[in-house]
Amino acid sequence: MKQLLPIFLLGLILMSSCASKRNYNKAQKFDNAGLYTDAANLYFKSLKANKNNIDAKLGLQRTGQLVLEDKVEVFQNQYNNGTAKDAVYAYRAAESYYNQLSALGVKLILSEDQKEYYLEVKDKYLDILYQQAMKALSLEEFNAAETQLSEIISIDANFKDSQSQWVIAKYEPIYRHGNQLIQTALFRSAYADFQTINKATKGYKNSLDLQAQCLDKATVSIAVLPISYKYRSYRSYTSSIKDMVVNEVSQIKSPFYKLISDASITSIPNWANTKDPALALKIAKREGCFFEAKTILSARLDKFSKQQGQLVKKEKRAYLKQTVEVTNPDTQQKETKVKYTKVRYYEYEQKHSISLSLSYGLDRVDKDEKALADNFYGEKKDHIHYAQFDGNYKQLVAGTWKYMDKETSDDQVYDSNDSNSRLHQLFKNNKEIKSIASLESSLLSACAEHVSKSISNYQPEN
Repeated sequence: MKQLLPIFLLGLILMSSCASKRNYNKAQKFDNAGLYTDAANLYFKSLKANKNNIDAKLGLQRTGQLVLEDKVEVFQNQYNNGTAKDAVYAYRAAESYYNQLSALGVKLILSEDQKEYYLEVKDKYLDILYQQAMKALSLEEFNAAETQLSEIISIDANFKDSQSQWVIAKYEPIYRHGNQLIQTALFRSAYADFQTINKATKGYKNSLDLQAQCLDKATVSIAVLPISYKYRSYRSYTSSIKDMVVNEVSQIKSPFYKLISDASITSIPNWANTKDPALALKIAKREGCFFEAKTILSARLDKFSKQQGQLVKKEKRAYLKQTVEVTNPDTQQKETKVKYTKVRYYEYEQKHSISLSLSYGLDRVDKDEKALADNFYGEKKDHIHYAQFDGNYKQLVAGTWKYMDKETSDDQVYDSNDSNSRLHQLFKNNKEIKSIASLESSLLSACAEHVSKSISNYQPEN
C-alpha cells in the first residue's frame, strides 16, 4: 500500500499538469484573438490546476486586469446613472473577482477611489434597506424584515443594530408561536420552539425559562413497579427483566423521559406488605403524585420457558471412495478402478430454545388514563447438526449397507454431486451451540428494548 501511494500522487500531479497545459494552450488562442475575457477564464483554470505554471499566471495577470477594469466600469456606470442597489452589487462582483485571483497569487489593481465611491453608495443603499426593515418590523411583517436585514448583514454585518434586529425578525414569530402552544397545553411542541430559539440565540427574552417550564410539564416521569409473574417458578427472572427495562428506558435519547428511583416507591407506607399486583398498582397510582411520578409502569411475566437439549450422537453408514490400481487378468495391463469401502461415521445434533411472554402497561397518575398497553413475545433458539469421521470426510460417499463384512441386495451407493454435497456439509457445520445463558441474555435484551421503544413512542404533549 505504501508503494502504491507515491504512484497515485504522481498520477494526480501528471493529470493536473496536463490539464494546466491544455487550458493554457486554449487560453493563448483566445488571447491572440483579443478575447481576453475567455482567455482569462482559461488562464484561471490553468493556474488553478498547476499553481507553478508561471506562463498561466502572467497571462492571467494581464487579462484578469482587463476583466476587472470592465467590472469596475460597470460599477461606475451604475454609480452615475443606475440605482444604489445595482451599484453596490456591481462593485461587490468586481471585488469578488479581485479576491478570487488574489487567492491564486495574482495581484490586480483595484482603485482606492472606486472603493470610496462604493462605501458612499453602500451606506446609502443599506440605509434604505434598514428603514424598510424597521417599517416591516413595526407592522409585524417578520418575513419581509428578516429578508431585508439578512441582505444588510450579508453586505455589512456591522451596519447599525442590524444583527439584533434580525434576531427579532427571525425569532419573535417562533417565540409567539411557542407561547400560543403553552396556552393550549402543548408543552412538548412548545419546547421544540424554544429549543430552536435558544440553540441559535442562547436566550431570547425569557425563552430559556419557558423552555425549562415546558420540559417540566412535558416530561414523562416513570415509576417502575416490581414485575409480577403468572407462576412462582418465573419469579427468579423478574428482577433481571426489570433491571434491563430500567437500563433501556434510561438510555432513551430524549429529555422527556425520567425514571423515578425505587426508593421513592418502596417508601410508600406498608408497600412491603402489598403482594397483590393489582392492589400495588392502585396504591402506586394513588401515592404517585407525592414522589413526582407522572406514570406507573407495571408488567407481568406470563411465560418463561427454557428447553436445554442434550447432545444426541447417532451412528451413520456410508462408503469411502478410493481409486485403486489393479491388473487386468486378461490383458495383464494396469488399470484404475473406483473402490467403495463400507465405513461408519457419526452425526451429532442438539437444540436449545427459550421463550418469554410479557404483558405491560403505562398508567397515568395525574389522569384516569392508561397511556399504553402492550405485550412482548419472543423466542431465541439455536440448533447444531454436524458430523465427524475418523478419516478424510471428503472421500465419503452417501449410501446404505446392512453388513460390514458381506454384500447384500440392500447395499446402495449414492455417488452423486447433490447427495455428496449434503453429506460433506455436515462435517463443515458449526459444532458449538449457543448456551442457554447467552440465549436468555439476548431474549431479555430484546424484551427490554421492546418495552423501551413502546415508551419512547408514547409522546404526550403534557
